[in-house]
Amino acid sequence: METFKEQKSPPPENWIKTFWACGGAITILVFNGVVEAHSAVLLPQLQEAYSPIHVDKDEETWIASLGISASPLSAVLCGPCIDRYGRKIVIQGYFLISAIGYGIIAAASSVVHLYIGRIICSLGVGFEVAGVIYIAEVCTKYQRSLFLSLTLPMFTGGILFTYVVGATLPWTMGSSLYALLCLLLFVYESFTPESPPWLVKQGKISRAKAEFKRLGRSDEWIEEELKLLQASCDTLERNHHLDCKTWLEPTVWKPFLIIALFHFLQAATGVYDLLYYTVDFVGELGTQYDPFQVSLYLAIARFLMTSTVGLYFTSKVRRKTATALSGFAMGASLLVAAIYEQRFDGVAPADRAHTWIPILAVSVSVLVSCAGVLHLPWLMSGEVFPLRVRGLMSGYVFFVGSCSMFVFLKSYVFFVEVFKVTGVLLLCAAASVLIALFGLFVLTETQDKSLYEIERGYEKKSRGDAEKANLREVE
Repeated sequence: METFKEQKSPPPENWIKTFWACGGAITILVFNGVVEAHSAVLLPQLQEAYSPIHVDKDEETWIASLGISASPLSAVLCGPCIDRYGRKIVIQGYFLISAIGYGIIAAASSVVHLYIGRIICSLGVGFEVAGVIYIAEVCTKYQRSLFLSLTLPMFTGGILFTYVVGATLPWTMGSSLYALLCLLLFVYESFTPESPPWLVKQGKISRAKAEFKRLGRSDEWIEEELKLLQASCDTLERNHHLDCKTWLEPTVWKPFLIIALFHFLQAATGVYDLLYYTVDFVGELGTQYDPFQVSLYLAIARFLMTSTVGLYFTSKVRRKTATALSGFAMGASLLVAAIYEQRFDGVAPADRAHTWIPILAVSVSVLVSCAGVLHLPWLMSGEVFPLRVRGLMSGYVFFVGSCSMFVFLKSYVFFVEVFKVTGVLLLCAAASVLIALFGLFVLTETQDKSLYEIERGYEKKSRGDAEKANLREVE
């Protein structure tokens, strides 16, 4: 019979129970995909003559960028709430807030109502932190990479779902559908277990054991896990007081700086500009292809890419390798698009040769981003911080990521007007190369490591201490 140390993979029933527990947390990414793609299908409908609400260019940029506007604030507020009230209740809060936001958009009669609905939806986006942390904590280390990687097809599936709904339903009915689904998921989350590590942190050992049982863990496994969790929690600080010394600990400030910079570079690559302004950006490339059809096909390809290559890279490939390969490939493809646009600058679309080249190049950039750059900054925040500050610090790095997204999204029209599409493509290509180099030389490696091993990796220790730390496991 396998011992706790020898067991390499949980039994099948354990996987089923873990999947049930993570269902709501994973689905958060579906609706984050909806929020981020919503403007791409909403804005073209608002430009139609029959639209009950009409918007100008400036209002369009606000509708797009407001989809992320409040998420920095909610991420910061979410961190303490996750640590104080638990992961599960914050996940429920996400679905409730999102339902309210989509309900307001569905009933909108003016652009102000659209602003309000988008802001409320963006408020929910910041709660994604709770979902990522929850998944990281309820999974064993053999499950964690796979379950976190499932968020990739869920996110791109949400984008594809938005394009399908946008192509078949008016934006009012589509928003009503999103609101209804969020309410159903709010109810679903009521039947999932709370995170056992959080319960241990609160001193609720008996309930933590019960929740581990619900997750299908054996008695032997539970006892070993509880010992390591209690050691990690530092039970002398049960009052959750964080003084200045906490921020100076290498296990806190090092991962914060690394993941925060990862987020900034990610936003600079233009992955979100291509997501939020897909239809407009395709139109800027000066081809005769229908921008909306290209956007729909791109959403399908992105979903398929994420569900295959992206899933493999996130669950099997080292984080550093995935980021580097993804970044270099993005840079090369965007450079090809920039060279084409420079070559045919000022030439009418009808007179251009091989107009499929920039479409293909940009599409390749979008697809290869799914292998690392698009998802890893968000996923890794749930892996790199110590348990006692995991919620708080994850909220802070989400704040940085959301602010970076907002700045680059709001600046999109300005950059296109000043640098033209060629300049924007070159800037994004340069940022893609930078993030690839960052992945190679700076990014923390978390693949196939327990949360305890990752935490210890930020500390200075002797070789003997390192060898001892590597023997210990926290799933």
